[in-house]
Amino acid sequence: MKRILLIQKAVICLNNNLKGMYNSSNDELYTPKILVEPIIKYIPKGSTVWCPCDTKSSEFVLTLKEHNIKVIHSHIWEGKDFLTYEPDEHYDCIITNPPFSIKLDIFKRLISLQKPFAILMNSTCEQYQVIGNYFYELGEKGIRIQKLTPDKKVSFNGKTSSFNTAYYCCNFLPMDNMYCHLAHNNSGKHYVPSRMYKDVISDTGNSN
Repeated sequence: MKRILLIQKAVICLNNNLKGMYNSSNDELYTPKILVEPIIKYIPKGSTVWCPCDTKSSEFVLTLKEHNIKVIHSHIWEGKDFLTYEPDEHYDCIITNPPFSIKLDIFKRLISLQKPFAILMNSTCEQYQVIGNYFYELGEKGIRIQKLTPDKKVSFNGKTSSFNTAYYCCNFLPMDNMYCHLAHNNSGKHYVPSRMYKDVISDTGNSN
């Protein structure tokens, strides 16, 4: 319980600091492991994955490494803004959970990098007119956006989630529209927080 309270305090502090970086404090939602696992089987063997919105304790970074997948990670906390930064190391694809409030900028950046990608977003993001228009424009150019949708609303904080999430992909999935099964929605007794909170606690001066 003490650990959970520390995490909650750390997130409040961090979100206050992030107001100048992003347009919404809700941009910092740390992906639980249960949402990382469905994308792993679609990563080609031998690939190096860049996780551009992730710290060393991100579930994307840790879970991919647990599956012996080579990972490069970066985060805006380190001064490495995904919209302008690209690692010098070779990478084959991009996987992350980016800030939702700048979703159009994120998609444009991903397309410009010309690498396969799978990013976690609110599952209704294409219903935003600017996103729908952009996906249509990509389709006219022969670029198809794919979607992998979990069968449950997954919680990021232990409480029942108010939104569904999905992976929006390009050149990543064997079919354009797919679904995946999750054992639970990561809430209540099943709640396991993202290990990325360790980095939040560290940055806010808490070590317990």
